[in-house]
Amino acid sequence: MGHMLEPAKMRLLDAARGAKPHAVFDAAGYALHLEDNLIEGVSRNQFEADYLAGAGQELGGKMRAAHSSAALVVNAFAPWRERVSKFALAGVTDFSSLRFEAVYPTGLGGTPPHLDMVADGATSVAVESKCLEYLTPKIAIFSRSYDTITDSRCDSPWFGLIDLLRRDPSHYRYLDVAQLVKHALGLMNASLSGEVILLYVYWEPVNDRQFQECGQHRDEIADLQAMLRGAKPILRSSTYQQIWEGWAAQRGEPWLKTHVDRLQEIGRASCRERV
Repeated sequence: MGHMLEPAKMRLLDAARGAKPHAVFDAAGYALHLEDNLIEGVSRNQFEADYLAGAGQELGGKMRAAHSSAALVVNAFAPWRERVSKFALAGVTDFSSLRFEAVYPTGLGGTPPHLDMVADGATSVAVESKCLEYLTPKIAIFSRSYDTITDSRCDSPWFGLIDLLRRDPSHYRYLDVAQLVKHALGLMNASLSGEVILLYVYWEPVNDRQFQECGQHRDEIADLQAMLRGAKPILRSSTYQQIWEGWAAQRGEPWLKTHVDRLQEIGRASCRERV
């Protein structure tokens, strides 16, 4: 386990408590009430129905954590649901809807892939959100059921990664490539009419350069993108901070500066190098 994980949890908990001084969090960093882990301007009625329809069961547990990637994605994107016509992400605009915990079955058994958020449009952007998950080393696992896929997905570089990861399950240490492959296979199975971007969005501390985990994680993202050059869905990546900075630069949206300020209050954390 990396040196950064526990200090990052502590700093995100400190930030969550600072943003809502009256909220109650336990020692593990979980809010007593989900609303205590949502920033001002975000309410559960903006996303609750989507999560109840999914299988992630985030509402009752994981989303209450100060270090929750699900809480991060709804805090960041939920207010855009009522403003979808003005929403832009990954260089794409003209979306028709936003959905959280969107299900895209691969056609195989088991729990189907759940995307943290999907912005639907002529070009759709499917978001996989990470907060601290990438700090725990990954071992890629694919069941033999993937060998039964015989459609056009077999010709995709995404599908080719299955063989690579079976031969070398630890090829990627911090990036959960097996999960991304399953997401991509689910998106391809949906036969969406337009182009699809799979956007990997992740949190980093402001002093990320002090931690080798952050650098290696970014190197692994770049390596995977190089391997998937030309593949569909298109893999892109961004830190949350980069997205927020882009929003802060937008003109004509007075509410957005306040929203970004609130996100920065919980998201801009620096970590001590050791605990």
